[in-house]
Amino acid sequence: MAARLRLPLSRTGEPRWSSPARWAVLVLAAFLNTWALSINQWANTYYSAAVLGMTRSWKAFFYGALDAGSFITVDKPPLALWLQALSARAFGFNTWSLLLPQAIAGVIAVWVVQHVVRRGFGPAAGVLAGLALAVTPIAVTMARHNNPDMLLTLLLALSLWTASNAIRSGRLMPLVWCAVSIGLAFNTKMLQAFFVVPVIAVVYLVAARPTWPRKLLNLGVAGVAMAAVSLSWLLVVDLVPSSARPYVGGSTNNTVLDLLLGYNGLGRVEGQARIISPGMMGGGPGGGSPGGGMPGGGAPPGGGTPGGMDDSSLTRLFSGEVAPQVGWLFPLALFGAIAVVVHLWHRPRHDAQRADFLLWTGTLLVTAGVFTFASGIWHTYYTVALAAPLAALVGMGVIAMWRLTRDTEWWGLLLPGSIVATGFWSAHLLGQDEDFLPWMGTVVAIVSLVAGVAIMVPLLLPRGRGDGKRRVIAAGALVGVLASLAGPTAYAVTPLSTPVQATFPSAGPSGGSGGPGDGRDGGRAMADGGQQSNGMQPSGMRHNGNQPDGNRGDGGRGARGERSSDEQVSSQLMRYLTDHQEGETWLVAVVGSMVAAPVILETGQPVMAVGGYNGNDPTPTVEELERHVADGELRYVWTSGSSGVRSMGGEADTAVVDTSMAWVARHCAIVSPAAYGGDTTSTTHLHDCRGAA
Repeated sequence: MAARLRLPLSRTGEPRWSSPARWAVLVLAAFLNTWALSINQWANTYYSAAVLGMTRSWKAFFYGALDAGSFITVDKPPLALWLQALSARAFGFNTWSLLLPQAIAGVIAVWVVQHVVRRGFGPAAGVLAGLALAVTPIAVTMARHNNPDMLLTLLLALSLWTASNAIRSGRLMPLVWCAVSIGLAFNTKMLQAFFVVPVIAVVYLVAARPTWPRKLLNLGVAGVAMAAVSLSWLLVVDLVPSSARPYVGGSTNNTVLDLLLGYNGLGRVEGQARIISPGMMGGGPGGGSPGGGMPGGGAPPGGGTPGGMDDSSLTRLFSGEVAPQVGWLFPLALFGAIAVVVHLWHRPRHDAQRADFLLWTGTLLVTAGVFTFASGIWHTYYTVALAAPLAALVGMGVIAMWRLTRDTEWWGLLLPGSIVATGFWSAHLLGQDEDFLPWMGTVVAIVSLVAGVAIMVPLLLPRGRGDGKRRVIAAGALVGVLASLAGPTAYAVTPLSTPVQATFPSAGPSGGSGGPGDGRDGGRAMADGGQQSNGMQPSGMRHNGNQPDGNRGDGGRGARGERSSDEQVSSQLMRYLTDHQEGETWLVAVVGSMVAAPVILETGQPVMAVGGYNGNDPTPTVEELERHVADGELRYVWTSGSSGVRSMGGEADTAVVDTSMAWVARHCAIVSPAAYGGDTTSTTHLHDCRGAA
């Protein structure tokens, strides 16, 4: 390409623009990931509360406990939280220290994709791949959020890079490093890390140069390394006596193995029954903060109606909720994949370009296939896992289509066809929100059509191709690609002005704070927030008792355990609890982690999350609760009139929590609501359990 256009070359043999362009992409990624990061405040309060506890206790740090008292863990392995907690220990617990590790991971992921594609397909392909990832809306959103998915994306990109190195060199160590990356990804989000394993194994067997016995031996060694890293934390936790560690949140039997095979395993693919009743949840508007509850209102981020389950279909990734997050460049990637296949069709099986294409495309197809047909717990933001392989394929594909315009007229039509198709697809996605840049869809479609025609006409003209034709084609391709990137870029910049503060984040004009369901509006709890007496709360927040915007959500696992507003702990009650604390380990016990998390963040004190996230984990038993009370570790318990949680159809095992809360109701005195400014007609009660055991 460079030679045909007579571009000046650098000392490395690449066009002189390539290095500045690569740096510009990285600077753009850093800007999108970090600008106005503080508006996101605590983002997902569930993980933020855990990080705060991990900064206070090394025991809580190792196990990934929700609170410094180490009662129960979060429902994921702790690697992502470890990085956040280390950052918070180093720089203080605040929004920046909490979210910066994900922002950095996002920039590094862009660099990895850019580097791998550039090495195989040239500098232009690398720059385009990096740019495509940098402006993918869900990638920007997750890089500005404290859910673990951005770290997972980086680690899986690293695994594909090291797998490519192993195939190119034939050596064992790159394959071992690939296994280590996958193992670390497993300790970030468990089984989703293994989506790349069959792809890497097959491509390595087909494309690597060592003999078959050697390749099988290398894969065996790498498999052992992957298992060792993946299972290291799991085995340590499960081998520690349960009395000496927190309960494993999300499990039914207090083991990480059960968490792996159940909630974070088959529960993600086939669904599972541990779902709490809508009547025990925030319901309705997602993620708002109904008045009178936690700071800024009541319900924690991410409230809303159940959703995100049993909606699997072939069109899921092309739906109006999912495609605007990650799917803007689907047509460009599809046409590009065809061009790469044509371009590499006659290459030998050991060809490095072919291997890279198979690695990234295989990962994209496997991940998309799982997301398409998963009927269990699934949320829109999971699609960030598609962003890196999709961007890599776009970079490879556009350059392959460009090269085909030099070699043949008919295959050369792939490039203008892809630009026109992507432009009209972008116009369709932009048109879904009539209030968001209503002119933009039409402009993108027209510019893409003009660019496509500008490329097509010279291709169909008779006679040879002179430099003039090549310049017209190049200009049309450049304009067309930029038009293709306009839509995702418009969505990608929305998180810079719209707080991403929910359990299930998303990008776009409807807001960056999707709550449970499959929407993009819910979950702006604490947009106006609440203030913090001890400095834990991000600056600029105030108590207002109003409910911020919130529509639908993005559920799963019982729509993630958000509770009704009267179950939340009010700021007045928090002050009462802190004023009456007398050395107990836990400030109060509440049902559900999403009730506990705001209290932890508001007071900085450990809070016992009875029943874990949804309130249906079987802990604590009555005996355990009695022991905590008798030992002076727990005094106050906040209960609802329904005494626990109920499952849909009675399938969730809530008997343990129900029994424990019934014991509290029978044996612990009710504190008068007048003592803490509560509602005397409410069915929620504060119980004082001193002397009850």
